[in-house]
Amino acid sequence: MGDYHPYNLENKFMLQFHLSRTLSGDLKKHLSDSLDTDAGAMQWYGHRVTVMKRKCVLMMELRSRYCMLFAGLTKQDFDRFADRLWREVLSICLLDDEHSSQLASLALLTGEQQRYQLGSNRSIQTHLRQAAEHLHDIANQQMGRLPQSGEEQFGCGVQINETLRKCKGDKDYFVPLDRFRDFWLGMLKFQQTQQAQKKKRVPDNVLPFRRH
Repeated sequence: MGDYHPYNLENKFMLQFHLSRTLSGDLKKHLSDSLDTDAGAMQWYGHRVTVMKRKCVLMMELRSRYCMLFAGLTKQDFDRFADRLWREVLSICLLDDEHSSQLASLALLTGEQQRYQLGSNRSIQTHLRQAAEHLHDIANQQMGRLPQSGEEQFGCGVQINETLRKCKGDKDYFVPLDRFRDFWLGMLKFQQTQQAQKKKRVPDNVLPFRRH
């Protein structure tokens, strides 16, 4: 994962969504005219597919290839994306209550700003197609229907995110779920380190000068 985190480049917290032309047609009212990539934002690529005659959306994070799925397309799904994000992050990290609360706040902060725009990535398109095929198999062969609740969609996503992936430049295959979890645990550790350093700058036993 390197040193990638949304704290870099002027401390920006943002999710940037690059949508396929298929998906952008459904969300055209919310599209930005910009095609630039903000290196300080977390990058997600989205595509719409049809499974069991219903529109389904797959959102995949660039670095980890972690995939979030939405069975049925509604604008409310995207309005609540940050809420789904922190719930999934906590579900894969499995921390105690105190650290889970800190991690949830961090995920919500990261998702406060969102930008939607047209965009594609050849490598991630391949993985999105594979994820779509996996969702089709789950719906038709395992469940006999699409996952409905957020919990069911997360469960199906776990199966997709435990599939081995490989990106250009990687020597070995990796598990997206593991890489995504490691990223967020690293984010939390980074935040804790930053907070600890700030506390050290102001000693507790320092008294102000008296004015005479």
